[in-house]
Amino acid sequence: MPVDTTSRDTAVVTFRPRPSRGGAWLFAFAVGIVVLMVAPLLPVAGEIPLALLLVNVGIGLLFAIPLLVLAAWIPTMRYELDDQALTLRYGPILRYRIPLEDIQEMRRKNLKISLWSSMRFPGLALFTVPYADEGRVKMCATATADRILLIDTPRGTYGITPADEEAFVAAVRARIGA
Repeated sequence: MPVDTTSRDTAVVTFRPRPSRGGAWLFAFAVGIVVLMVAPLLPVAGEIPLALLLVNVGIGLLFAIPLLVLAAWIPTMRYELDDQALTLRYGPILRYRIPLEDIQEMRRKNLKISLWSSMRFPGLALFTVPYADEGRVKMCATATADRILLIDTPRGTYGITPADEEAFVAAVRARIGA
């Protein structure tokens, strides 16, 4: 359900992404990293220096903490529509601003995942992701490939997953006069 907010003279309509289990995947992956760093040392824990065990835990946490932060930011993902632009947001690390006059087409598609990876986990796709059938897509979505709403512009293609896709598309079309 979109949320209307007003800031000064411009009404902003905020759309949330559809639910996903991306946070659970990120959490599990983060825990797995720490376990993989520590588990091999546990059988010989009494024979190795404590410093080595702590270094391995620290290295595991070095990789795990950013994943946990990404998981914590999933509730911040949103799509904001005002009179000038559509803004895609994910925490403080991702912000795509798409001027409404740049929107050429919106279409839903099941994407074909490429072997090349970027920030893509089950239930979460962020930043620029290469796809076999669409090329590079700037993602801010709670799905990696299924039922992605693509927004084509002269500057590239954006992929999102609004929970209420019909209301989102209708709101954008109303703003661009299509």
